[in-house]
Amino acid sequence: MQCISTRKALPAFIACALSSAAAGGSFTNHVGHAVSGELTAVSNGVAVIGSRSYPLSIFPESEQARMRSLLALPEPLPPALVALRRSLKERAKRTDALVAAGACSEEAAAAKRVRLQSAWTRALDEEDSMTPAMRKYWRSSLLER
Repeated sequence: MQCISTRKALPAFIACALSSAAAGGSFTNHVGHAVSGELTAVSNGVAVIGSRSYPLSIFPESEQARMRSLLALPEPLPPALVALRRSLKERAKRTDALVAAGACSEEAAAAKRVRLQSAWTRALDEEDSMTPAMRKYWRSSLLER
């Protein structure tokens, strides 16, 4: 049985750690275990690292923020804005249904969409906890995403 000396073990360990970091990253969960692999997606409370999916809740908030940063994703919306966004999107869908049914003209629907987008922009601007980059990202996301 071969053994590796301490003098050789440290460089081998460093090389292994650096190669896994270079392959895509390493993220530490709440328990202190590292999950290594290429981060490909973060959505719906799940992070896809390598070929496996992990619930975001197993990672500390600092690691979740780092994951969003690596993928150039914005911080999540505050709960009040999530509810407002859902409400405004439902109102936009209702307007589209009225147009499809012939109960509303396309011009009136376009004016309604402008008012909904304006309400969304105003709500984003009034939220103190958001950065300018977050506002810019979420501003265009009412009807598109």
